[in-house]
Amino acid sequence: MQQRGEERRIDIPGRSLSGRAWGEPAGAPYLCLHGWLDNANSFNRLAPALGELNLLALDFAGHGRSDHLPPGCHYFPLGYIQDLLFVADRLGWERFGLIGHSMGAGIASELAGLFPERISRVVLIDGMVHHEGGPAEGNQRNRLALEQMLKAEAKTPPVYPDTESMARRVTEATDQSLDAARELVARGHRQVEGGVTWRTDPRIRFATPLRISARQIDALMEATTAPTLLLTAAEGDRWYRGGLERRMQHHRYLQVEELAGPHHLHLEPEHAETVATRVRSFLELDQEADSPVRRQA
Repeated sequence: MQQRGEERRIDIPGRSLSGRAWGEPAGAPYLCLHGWLDNANSFNRLAPALGELNLLALDFAGHGRSDHLPPGCHYFPLGYIQDLLFVADRLGWERFGLIGHSMGAGIASELAGLFPERISRVVLIDGMVHHEGGPAEGNQRNRLALEQMLKAEAKTPPVYPDTESMARRVTEATDQSLDAARELVARGHRQVEGGVTWRTDPRIRFATPLRISARQIDALMEATTAPTLLLTAAEGDRWYRGGLERRMQHHRYLQVEELAGPHHLHLEPEHAETVATRVRSFLELDQEADSPVRRQA
Protein backbone atom coordinates (compact mmCIF):
# COMPACT_ATOMS: atom_id res chain seq x y z
CA MET A 1 0.00 0.00 0.00
CA GLN A 2 1.36 3.39 -0.96
CA GLN A 3 2.40 5.82 1.72
CA ARG A 4 0.66 9.19 1.50
CA GLY A 5 2.56 11.46 3.80
CA GLU A 6 2.31 9.33 6.93
CA GLU A 7 4.22 10.62 9.94
CA ARG A 8 7.49 8.93 10.84
CA ARG A 9 9.66 9.33 13.94
CA ILE A 10 13.21 7.99 13.87
CA ASP A 11 15.46 7.78 16.90
CA ILE A 12 19.09 8.70 16.46
CA PRO A 13 21.72 9.04 19.23
CA GLY A 14 20.40 11.50 21.79
CA ARG A 15 17.50 12.80 19.72
CA SER A 16 14.64 11.99 17.36
CA LEU A 17 13.90 13.25 13.87
CA SER A 18 10.48 13.48 12.27
CA GLY A 19 9.39 13.16 8.69
CA ARG A 20 6.70 12.12 6.25
CA ALA A 21 6.73 8.90 4.20
CA TRP A 22 5.52 8.89 0.61
CA GLY A 23 5.25 6.38 -2.20
CA GLU A 24 5.90 2.68 -2.56
CA PRO A 25 7.60 1.01 0.46
CA ALA A 26 9.28 -1.50 -1.88
CA GLY A 27 10.52 1.21 -4.25
CA ALA A 28 13.98 2.72 -4.55
CA PRO A 29 14.74 4.62 -1.32
CA TYR A 30 15.20 8.40 -1.35
CA LEU A 31 15.62 11.01 1.35
CA CYS A 32 13.97 14.37 0.61
CA LEU A 33 15.79 17.30 2.19
CA HIS A 34 14.12 20.68 2.67
CA GLY A 35 15.58 24.16 2.71
CA TRP A 36 16.64 26.52 5.47
CA LEU A 37 13.77 27.36 7.87
CA ASP A 38 11.43 25.02 5.92
CA ASN A 39 10.24 21.53 6.84
CA ALA A 40 9.15 18.19 5.35
CA ASN A 41 5.97 19.74 3.91
CA SER A 42 8.24 21.32 1.29
CA PHE A 43 7.67 18.10 -0.71
CA ASN A 44 3.88 17.92 -0.38
CA ARG A 45 3.37 18.60 -4.09
CA LEU A 46 6.41 16.83 -5.56
CA ALA A 47 6.38 13.60 -3.54
CA PRO A 48 2.90 12.40 -4.64
CA ALA A 49 4.08 12.59 -8.26
CA LEU A 50 6.95 10.16 -7.54
CA GLY A 51 4.80 7.31 -6.27
CA GLU A 52 7.11 4.53 -7.50
CA LEU A 53 9.80 5.62 -5.04
CA ASN A 54 10.09 5.02 -1.31
CA LEU A 55 10.44 8.63 -0.13
CA LEU A 56 11.12 9.94 3.34
CA ALA A 57 10.85 13.72 3.61
CA LEU A 58 12.70 14.60 6.80
CA ASP A 59 12.57 17.59 9.10
CA PHE A 60 16.19 18.55 9.75
CA ALA A 61 17.17 18.94 13.40
CA GLY A 62 15.71 22.18 14.75
CA HIS A 63 13.11 22.32 11.97
CA GLY A 64 9.52 21.14 11.75
CA ARG A 65 8.70 18.43 14.27
CA SER A 66 12.26 17.16 14.78
CA ASP A 67 14.04 17.69 18.08
CA HIS A 68 16.20 20.74 18.59
CA LEU A 69 19.89 20.38 19.37
CA PRO A 70 20.90 20.71 23.03
CA PRO A 71 21.66 24.21 24.35
CA GLY A 72 25.00 25.59 23.19
CA CYS A 73 25.19 23.46 20.03
CA HIS A 74 25.53 24.90 16.54
CA TYR A 75 23.65 23.84 13.41
CA PHE A 76 25.93 23.24 10.43
CA PRO A 77 26.04 20.95 7.39
CA LEU A 78 28.29 18.20 8.74
CA GLY A 79 25.95 17.69 11.68
CA TYR A 80 22.97 17.40 9.35
CA ILE A 81 24.87 14.90 7.19
CA GLN A 82 25.66 12.78 10.23
CA ASP A 83 21.97 12.76 11.13
CA LEU A 84 21.04 11.62 7.62
CA LEU A 85 23.47 8.71 7.79
CA PHE A 86 22.08 7.70 11.18
CA VAL A 87 18.59 7.71 9.66
CA ALA A 88 19.64 5.67 6.62
CA ASP A 89 21.33 3.13 8.89
CA ARG A 90 18.23 2.87 11.09
CA LEU A 91 16.14 2.20 7.99
CA GLY A 92 18.60 -0.36 6.62
CA TRP A 93 19.33 1.72 3.51
CA GLU A 94 22.84 0.83 2.39
CA ARG A 95 22.41 2.79 -0.82
CA PHE A 96 19.84 5.52 -1.43
CA GLY A 97 19.05 8.60 -3.47
CA LEU A 98 18.66 12.23 -2.46
CA ILE A 99 16.24 14.97 -3.49
CA GLY A 100 17.17 18.29 -1.93
CA HIS A 101 15.95 21.87 -2.12
CA SER A 102 18.04 24.96 -1.31
CA MET A 103 19.97 24.20 1.90
CA GLY A 104 18.88 20.58 1.51
CA ALA A 105 20.40 20.58 -1.98
CA GLY A 106 23.66 21.90 -0.59
CA ILE A 107 23.72 19.17 2.02
CA ALA A 108 22.79 16.53 -0.56
CA SER A 109 25.65 17.52 -2.88
CA GLU A 110 28.11 17.47 0.02
CA LEU A 111 26.90 14.08 1.27
CA ALA A 112 27.18 12.61 -2.24
CA GLY A 113 30.85 13.56 -2.35
CA LEU A 114 31.67 12.39 1.16
CA PHE A 115 29.98 8.99 0.81
CA PRO A 116 29.74 8.29 -2.95
CA GLU A 117 29.39 4.55 -2.36
CA ARG A 118 26.07 5.11 -0.59
CA ILE A 119 24.35 7.54 -2.94
CA SER A 120 22.59 6.32 -6.09
CA ARG A 121 21.20 9.49 -7.71
CA VAL A 122 20.80 13.11 -6.69
CA VAL A 123 18.24 15.76 -7.59
CA LEU A 124 19.08 19.32 -6.53
CA ILE A 125 16.39 22.01 -6.67
CA ASP A 126 17.76 25.56 -6.73
CA GLY A 127 20.72 24.96 -4.46
CA MET A 128 24.14 23.32 -4.18
CA VAL A 129 27.10 23.20 -1.83
CA HIS A 130 28.90 26.54 -1.93
CA HIS A 131 31.78 28.51 -0.45
CA GLU A 132 31.57 32.01 1.04
CA GLY A 133 34.60 34.29 1.09
CA GLY A 134 38.20 33.65 2.05
CA PRO A 135 39.94 32.82 5.34
CA ALA A 136 39.33 36.24 6.88
CA GLU A 137 35.60 36.11 6.11
CA GLY A 138 35.44 32.56 7.50
CA ASN A 139 37.07 33.64 10.74
CA GLN A 140 34.66 36.55 11.06
CA ARG A 141 31.71 34.23 10.50
CA ASN A 142 32.99 31.79 13.13
CA ARG A 143 33.36 34.63 15.62
CA LEU A 144 29.84 35.86 14.87
CA ALA A 145 28.43 32.36 15.34
CA LEU A 146 30.03 32.16 18.78
CA GLU A 147 28.85 35.63 19.78
CA GLN A 148 25.29 34.78 18.74
CA MET A 149 25.35 31.52 20.68
CA LEU A 150 26.51 33.29 23.83
CA LYS A 151 23.35 35.41 23.64
CA ALA A 152 21.03 32.64 22.46
CA GLU A 153 18.85 32.64 25.57
CA ALA A 154 17.68 36.15 24.76
CA LYS A 155 16.18 35.04 21.43
CA THR A 156 12.42 34.45 21.36
CA PRO A 157 10.36 33.88 18.19
CA PRO A 158 7.52 36.27 17.33
CA VAL A 159 3.92 35.38 18.15
CA TYR A 160 1.15 35.65 15.54
CA PRO A 161 -2.60 35.58 16.08
CA ASP A 162 -3.10 32.62 13.72
CA THR A 163 -1.41 30.49 11.06
CA GLU A 164 -2.81 32.59 8.23
CA SER A 165 -0.98 35.59 9.64
CA MET A 166 2.21 33.52 9.74
CA ALA A 167 1.76 32.47 6.12
CA ARG A 168 1.22 36.06 5.02
CA ARG A 169 4.38 37.09 6.86
CA VAL A 170 6.31 34.43 4.92
CA THR A 171 5.08 35.87 1.63
CA GLU A 172 6.29 39.30 2.71
CA ALA A 173 9.77 38.03 3.56
CA THR A 174 10.25 35.63 0.60
CA ASP A 175 9.10 35.04 -2.97
CA GLN A 176 6.68 32.29 -1.93
CA SER A 177 3.03 32.36 -2.85
CA LEU A 178 0.44 32.14 -0.10
CA ASP A 179 -0.38 28.57 -1.19
CA ALA A 180 3.24 27.49 -0.74
CA ALA A 181 3.64 29.35 2.55
CA ARG A 182 0.53 27.71 3.99
CA GLU A 183 2.00 24.25 3.37
CA LEU A 184 5.15 25.07 5.34
CA VAL A 185 3.35 26.92 8.13
CA ALA A 186 0.97 23.98 8.63
CA ARG A 187 3.89 21.88 9.89
CA GLY A 188 6.10 24.67 11.15
CA HIS A 189 3.91 26.26 13.84
CA ARG A 190 3.06 25.56 17.47
CA GLN A 191 0.49 26.92 19.85
CA VAL A 192 1.64 29.38 22.54
CA GLU A 193 -0.06 31.84 24.82
CA GLY A 194 -1.53 34.58 22.68
CA GLY A 195 -1.50 32.68 19.38
CA VAL A 196 1.01 30.67 17.36
CA THR A 197 4.74 30.83 16.73
CA TRP A 198 7.43 28.89 14.86
CA ARG A 199 8.56 25.41 15.86
CA THR A 200 11.93 26.19 14.29
CA ASP A 201 14.83 26.61 16.72
CA PRO A 202 15.79 30.33 16.73
CA ARG A 203 19.45 29.26 16.59
CA ILE A 204 18.91 28.17 12.98
CA ARG A 205 19.19 31.85 12.07
CA PHE A 206 22.68 32.17 13.56
CA ALA A 207 25.75 32.37 11.33
CA THR A 208 26.89 28.95 10.12
CA PRO A 209 30.36 28.11 11.47
CA LEU A 210 33.04 25.86 10.02
CA ARG A 211 32.14 26.12 6.34
CA ILE A 212 34.33 24.05 4.05
CA SER A 213 36.78 25.64 1.62
CA ALA A 214 36.49 25.96 -2.14
CA ARG A 215 39.21 23.33 -2.61
CA GLN A 216 37.35 20.91 -0.36
CA ILE A 217 34.26 21.43 -2.50
CA ASP A 218 36.31 20.72 -5.63
CA ALA A 219 37.40 17.43 -4.09
CA LEU A 220 33.80 16.56 -3.16
CA MET A 221 32.64 17.18 -6.71
CA GLU A 222 35.44 15.04 -8.11
CA ALA A 223 34.60 12.21 -5.70
CA THR A 224 30.90 12.18 -6.58
CA THR A 225 29.79 9.22 -8.69
CA ALA A 226 26.00 9.63 -8.50
CA PRO A 227 24.27 11.03 -11.60
CA THR A 228 23.09 14.46 -10.47
CA LEU A 229 20.46 16.84 -11.82
CA LEU A 230 20.47 20.47 -10.72
CA LEU A 231 17.27 22.34 -11.52
CA THR A 232 17.85 26.07 -11.19
CA ALA A 233 14.89 28.42 -10.82
CA ALA A 234 14.86 31.32 -13.26
CA GLU A 235 13.47 33.65 -10.58
CA GLY A 236 15.13 31.78 -7.73
CA ASP A 237 18.07 32.22 -5.36
CA ARG A 238 21.55 33.33 -6.37
CA TRP A 239 23.65 32.43 -3.30
CA TYR A 240 25.12 29.31 -4.93
CA ARG A 241 25.32 30.54 -8.52
CA GLY A 242 28.71 32.24 -8.25
CA GLY A 243 30.47 28.91 -7.83
CA LEU A 244 28.33 26.89 -10.21
CA GLU A 245 30.69 27.06 -13.17
CA ARG A 246 33.50 25.77 -10.96
CA ARG A 247 31.26 22.98 -9.64
CA MET A 248 30.53 21.91 -13.21
CA GLN A 249 34.24 21.73 -14.03
CA HIS A 250 34.85 19.21 -11.25
CA HIS A 251 31.59 17.19 -11.21
CA ARG A 252 31.64 14.62 -14.01
CA TYR A 253 28.02 13.53 -13.58
CA LEU A 254 26.26 16.87 -13.18
CA GLN A 255 23.44 18.08 -15.44
CA VAL A 256 22.17 21.64 -15.01
CA GLU A 257 18.83 22.84 -16.33
CA GLU A 258 16.88 26.02 -15.71
CA LEU A 259 13.13 26.01 -15.17
CA ALA A 260 10.75 28.92 -14.95
CA GLY A 261 9.62 29.78 -11.45
CA PRO A 262 10.67 31.10 -8.04
CA HIS A 263 12.93 29.50 -5.44
CA HIS A 264 10.26 27.08 -4.11
CA LEU A 265 9.17 26.07 -7.60
CA HIS A 266 8.67 22.44 -6.52
CA LEU A 267 6.03 23.61 -4.00
CA GLU A 268 4.32 26.27 -6.10
CA PRO A 269 1.05 24.99 -7.66
CA GLU A 270 1.78 26.34 -11.13
CA HIS A 271 5.34 24.95 -11.32
CA ALA A 272 5.31 21.71 -9.30
CA GLU A 273 4.05 19.57 -12.18
CA THR A 274 6.84 20.74 -14.46
CA VAL A 275 9.42 19.95 -11.79
CA ALA A 276 7.89 16.50 -11.25
CA THR A 277 7.95 15.75 -14.98
CA ARG A 278 11.63 16.63 -15.23
CA VAL A 279 12.54 14.67 -12.09
CA ARG A 280 10.62 11.61 -13.31
CA SER A 281 12.49 11.74 -16.60
CA PHE A 282 15.88 12.04 -14.90
CA LEU A 283 15.11 9.13 -12.56
CA GLU A 284 13.82 7.09 -15.53
CA LEU A 285 10.55 6.37 -13.77
CA ASP A 286 8.35 6.57 -16.84
CA GLN A 287 10.66 4.24 -18.77
CA GLU A 288 10.17 1.62 -16.08
CA ALA A 289 6.45 2.01 -15.56
CA ASP A 290 5.70 -1.09 -17.60
CA SER A 291 8.64 -3.12 -16.33
CA PRO A 292 7.92 -6.08 -14.01
CA VAL A 293 11.16 -5.35 -12.17
CA ARG A 294 11.18 -2.19 -10.04
CA ARG A 295 14.32 -0.11 -10.01
CA GLN A 296 16.13 -0.40 -6.67
CA ALA A 297 18.56 2.51 -7.11
